[in-house]
Amino acid sequence: MQTLNVVVASRSRAAVDSLAACLAKHDEYKVKVRVIANGHEDPLFGVRELPDLLLLHYSTGSSELNYLAENGLREKLALIVCGPLDDPDAMRLAMRAGARDYLPDNTSESDLIASVARVHEDMQRARTSAAAKLIVVVNGKGGSGASFLATNFAHSLVVDGGARVTLIDLDLQFGGLFRYLDLKPKVGILQALESAHELDEVSAQAFTCEHSSGLRLLAAPSKFLTMADSVSIDKLEAVMDSYLSLNDYVVADSPARLDAVTELCFSRADFIMLITQQSLPHIQDSARQIQLLTSEVGISKQRISVVVNRWSANAEIQADDIKKALRVDELFTVPNSYKIATESINAGIPVAEISRTAPLTKGIRKLQAIVDDPDNKPDPGFLQRLMPNFLGG
Repeated sequence: MQTLNVVVASRSRAAVDSLAACLAKHDEYKVKVRVIANGHEDPLFGVRELPDLLLLHYSTGSSELNYLAENGLREKLALIVCGPLDDPDAMRLAMRAGARDYLPDNTSESDLIASVARVHEDMQRARTSAAAKLIVVVNGKGGSGASFLATNFAHSLVVDGGARVTLIDLDLQFGGLFRYLDLKPKVGILQALESAHELDEVSAQAFTCEHSSGLRLLAAPSKFLTMADSVSIDKLEAVMDSYLSLNDYVVADSPARLDAVTELCFSRADFIMLITQQSLPHIQDSARQIQLLTSEVGISKQRISVVVNRWSANAEIQADDIKKALRVDELFTVPNSYKIATESINAGIPVAEISRTAPLTKGIRKLQAIVDDPDNKPDPGFLQRLMPNFLGG
């Protein structure tokens, strides 16, 4: 994890020293102190290089928060404020300044470190997400074709968009994406997890196998049973970050269940492709899957795209029925092409390499619209969620 550069600022030397001493115990934080004096309002006056994080100890009546709110620094650095909890004006100014957190001025060391760690983790995710997008593909009901579509969608991103893509098989018990590409992996995600915190570009690529198209696969074990609760989530997150830093897209094929492994990937996903079909059981299970993702994992519905696989215009259940049942405004459809799909699966050849003009190939290619034109709506900030009354809500 990259070092977090922190400036601790206050009008009180004792407060600065106390807060800085807490952070100095952690090697991942590089700490500088700033005692605000001589009537300055800018808590960073005299600081030559802008830090990643400003930890500001605020006293009622001082002007630093107002300065930060008025001078538009919220987009340039993260801010955590320690101040009096009985001062609504201070909290309101902290919100205007873009504070990530507002802690009591006598906050405990554990609460302080937890708050700074959250900011650090958010920054790490922002850095990796700027390099790549994570797309998780999951069945709404088992057998809907998620693994087939995940593989061919990832292949399409490579051959049609020229993107760098790693496909990750998250099914630790029945992983089989290698079959769709006729690959024979000798190592995969389990070996990557063992070296999670030492991965660099060379070692990360060594744990994958490469398809002739340039698509890389981080395979799941095919011979050994691996339970999700035996996987270190910290290591899994480090592995995900490594591959995100090396690619334009990471496509993860997830089993249709909630456990620690899948929950991490769903929560980190920029896009979730939920694969279903035109039958009542498929629609019912898909509705349940959406409900779990939104209510249990906290996924915004805007991040979930419903894809109807094996689409038929003659089926009894049609698009409007599915939209109404799943409460979505848009559907993506992939046509039912049994012959070419079966040939692709049996031969381990992506459908685009069998026929680039087949309706199935075109349907898979159109799924790129999901990631090409995202409707990203930022989540409300910490203080907006915590204190709606100060916003007039």
